[in-house]
Amino acid sequence: MKKLILLTTLLLNAYFAVAQGSTYSSIGGRVLDDQGLPLTGSNVVVKHIPTGSVYGVITDEEGYFRASGLRPGGPYSIEITYTGFETFKKEGFFLQLGQTERFNPTLSSSLTELDEIIITGGYNSNKTGNEVYVDREKIDALPQVSRSLADFVRTTPFAQIGEGSDGYAISIAGQNNRYNTIYIDGAVNNDIFGLAGSGTNGGQTGVNPISIDAIESFQVQVSPFDVKIGGFAGGAVNAVTRSGSNELEASVYFYSKNENLSGKDSWANNEKLANFSNQLLGVRLGGAIVPNKLFYFVNYERQDDETPNPWDATGYTGDLGSSGIQSFGQQVQAAYGFDPGTLFPNPTILESDKINIKLDWNAGENDKLSLGFRYLDAYNIEARTSSDFGAAFYNGSEEFNSKTTNVTFNWVHQTSKLNNTMNVSVNTIRDDRDPSGDIRFPTVNIDDGQASISLGAEAFSTANLLNQDVITITNNLELYSGKHTFTIGTHNEFYSSTNLFIRQNYGQYEYLNPQGFLNNDPNALDIYFRSYSLLTEQLGDDALESAAVTDYAQIGFYVQDDYQLSSDFKFSAGLRLDIPFWSDRNPNSDFNTRTIPLLEAAGKNLRGASVEGSIDTRLYLSPRVGFNWDINGDKKTILRGGIGVFLSRMPIVWNAGSYNNTGVTVGGDVQFGIPFEPNIENQPQNVPAGTGGTSGQIDLFVPDFKMPQRLKYAIGFDKVLDSGWKFTFDGLFTDNLQGFAYENLNIGNAIGRLNGADNRPYYNRRATLDPTYDRIPLVFNTSEGYSYNLGLQIAKDFNNGLDFSATYSFGDSFILYDQTSSQNSSNWRGQPTVNGKNAPKPVGRSFFSQGHRVIGNLSYEIKWNNNLRTQLGLFYTGSEGAPFSYTYRDGADLLNDDSRDNALIYVPANENEITLEDPSNSSALNSFIENNDYLQSRRGDYVEKNMTRGPWTDIVDLRFVQDLIVSKNKLQFTFDIFNFTNLVNSDWGRTYNVGRFGFAQPLRTVTAGPDPVFRWQDGSDEPRVRDFGLSGSRWRAQIGIRYTFK
Repeated sequence: MKKLILLTTLLLNAYFAVAQGSTYSSIGGRVLDDQGLPLTGSNVVVKHIPTGSVYGVITDEEGYFRASGLRPGGPYSIEITYTGFETFKKEGFFLQLGQTERFNPTLSSSLTELDEIIITGGYNSNKTGNEVYVDREKIDALPQVSRSLADFVRTTPFAQIGEGSDGYAISIAGQNNRYNTIYIDGAVNNDIFGLAGSGTNGGQTGVNPISIDAIESFQVQVSPFDVKIGGFAGGAVNAVTRSGSNELEASVYFYSKNENLSGKDSWANNEKLANFSNQLLGVRLGGAIVPNKLFYFVNYERQDDETPNPWDATGYTGDLGSSGIQSFGQQVQAAYGFDPGTLFPNPTILESDKINIKLDWNAGENDKLSLGFRYLDAYNIEARTSSDFGAAFYNGSEEFNSKTTNVTFNWVHQTSKLNNTMNVSVNTIRDDRDPSGDIRFPTVNIDDGQASISLGAEAFSTANLLNQDVITITNNLELYSGKHTFTIGTHNEFYSSTNLFIRQNYGQYEYLNPQGFLNNDPNALDIYFRSYSLLTEQLGDDALESAAVTDYAQIGFYVQDDYQLSSDFKFSAGLRLDIPFWSDRNPNSDFNTRTIPLLEAAGKNLRGASVEGSIDTRLYLSPRVGFNWDINGDKKTILRGGIGVFLSRMPIVWNAGSYNNTGVTVGGDVQFGIPFEPNIENQPQNVPAGTGGTSGQIDLFVPDFKMPQRLKYAIGFDKVLDSGWKFTFDGLFTDNLQGFAYENLNIGNAIGRLNGADNRPYYNRRATLDPTYDRIPLVFNTSEGYSYNLGLQIAKDFNNGLDFSATYSFGDSFILYDQTSSQNSSNWRGQPTVNGKNAPKPVGRSFFSQGHRVIGNLSYEIKWNNNLRTQLGLFYTGSEGAPFSYTYRDGADLLNDDSRDNALIYVPANENEITLEDPSNSSALNSFIENNDYLQSRRGDYVEKNMTRGPWTDIVDLRFVQDLIVSKNKLQFTFDIFNFTNLVNSDWGRTYNVGRFGFAQPLRTVTAGPDPVFRWQDGSDEPRVRDFGLSGSRWRAQIGIRYTFK
């Protein structure tokens, strides 16, 4: 049946004479005579000056005209003629991506000269929701040390940019970073599987998916009330690549960073970074094969980065202390013959090649076609990095190879009555992840007081291959009828992945203390994990028989009416229909016939879930309405807004867990009290391969599971003063219609309650309901959660080369589960709770909550003469720190429903409500509480999730550009400084981390319930200076040189 539906859909696409992400701009309006009557049949000719592309239409019976499918940018000219009437002309204007620029001329039959039509630049006066547009001029002006999309997305008031070990994660409007969508030339370019924090294909390596030199412009849309834009709950990042023009242009460029272009750690030992080199070499070429007809653009870029990750070991908070942790690696080698590597500088390696080729063909006045090809090859060692709360040894870090190929075809057909845009894209992604250096040693994690130690093979890289194939087909047909523009469209995604993922395949040992590991003491082993193939005895990537295949398709149809009620008021209403399809899972008859009755007898509600079939096919409706009111008809006072439902694409990886973790292909064991075995070939395994036995984790989705949906309400106001100052207000409220919730079905009910004021329940995680299997996470829906965002911006483009903008924004977000992991079990076990992870819980502040944020952008250009130009750009970011929670540090587990306890602390009303291992620390604990306003307010109660934030930070980035121009040739020197603040003053520009993984842990559980005993841990919430990557606390600079000729 599903195959029949998919075939029908493909036939429908063909019938449409066949874009999700907009790649074009539009011009529209109405032509009247001097009596106010429509001039039917007026000729409208729009010309793109650089390419000579001509778009010709005529006005309809009511005088309306539209020209769609226009390239963003410009300059453009428009000429409107009617026999016997004067001609209307406008030249030199530019179009923003997705913008509809309106012209409403009145033509006179007399010789009276027409009034000048003023186009107010700098913002899209026709939008309904919140969006930010960045053109090529702004791209070149903004500081761009990372040369990634993040450099420019940060100009969005409702966006948060976080630098992690695999690049920059972008959260928009308080939503999970996996809930964004990314389009390049109208085609989906997400990491649809959902592993990369950046959300881009190949993003796990930290590589940027496309060269910034290949981008013409892009926009970030938060609440576009246009049903053509879908697949997200956070925001849509929509980029359009450069095209060639009639004029040949070529550019060769080189950028470099090294230790001499970086600051010292003034907060520690005032030391420079270790020697390193980051180099990027690129070339681009664009021009015409046939003038006015056929154009080409080519870009190639090579990146070679080796970046150290510094660490000051004197700040280590573990019991071993600074000297002990630095000698620990030698002790490991003496005990087990394995060299765990270094603790610092542990360089991150990134090498990549990017190719972008684009052809554009003006097939005729009515037809424009383009064909794009992109290739990305990236290699990365994602180094383990050490911090005050964690010592990480280098050998066995994550090593990653990624290859991505994309082919995109666009066709635009325009007449006076209709416009049809078609987009077809094919993506192939090949990812291979391994422990670096071909390390064949188990994963070892060790508790060391407040800190932890990690060494050996990276746990999730031991068997990890992912092949993805994605086809997208999009078609939008616009029909013009007077004041109405009707859109009939379809967007379809066809996806297939083959994923080998056997975590901890070499075995993972977790010890309570370092000496217990060195002595191979089974009593010091807290827990042992291992996953393995049930189909083959092979280890690592050789266990291909256990790879899971997930096939997925999502079919979308939509209709919309853009109604130009008057020349000043636009109203749009649309309805989007999406239907996702999933392939069936491999069944597990043992689980379905034996385990399910056992779980139900224990009181578990599986909601119809089993290991077979798939998520039900269902129809999702996303209605949206929006408006734009030009109050005075001069594009200077705009009120806009809308309300609509947005269906987000669900990261495949979450549902793919139910295809991988079925208990019949990948098994797993949890053991206690066993000796350490360094040989990965001899790891314990309860179920031999090929025997038909079952074991491991079981991931379940309820059959009627619904994909993430949000309801967005937005209101905005734009005001442009006669002096040129622009003021913008945006407000957004996002309501969770359908989200994720989790329960581990293999944990029984509480076995007791703690004694005393803190009388929370506690559990026995070792007494699983069915010991055949490990965790059994059940995924179902919740409608709890919401977020809101407010933004206020002021901007002005001065006539003397000075441009200025400043924005204040605030956002907060509340949710049950933040879903920061790619694994369902981790999304369940990673949440801080009071009464246990399966217990009912209130919504709490999200990890993606924005807080207060101020951004400012200043650029100044001086044209000394025709041969010399200087440009200076400054970008300021002031923001609150990330939210964090106060939890107990695991020793003995307080809740004991999982090895990762994450129990929110109870704040004692007095010293009699807590038992400390050392009673003399009572005064220190009391002082800690009294000096913290939030903790003091929670006396005699439990803390809430993420209700405290890290300190405020102020960062200024700088860009200096010097152009030397001779004839049509230009030699350009650039100097970008991230955290210029820190260069000006070594005490400024510091960023901070609080706690570890978002948890501050002032108390360690020494003895578990029912009468727990705690150890006081001083300095747990002390802000620690962040010294990682470009978002760290030391200034880093990049020099660049470019030669451009025409």
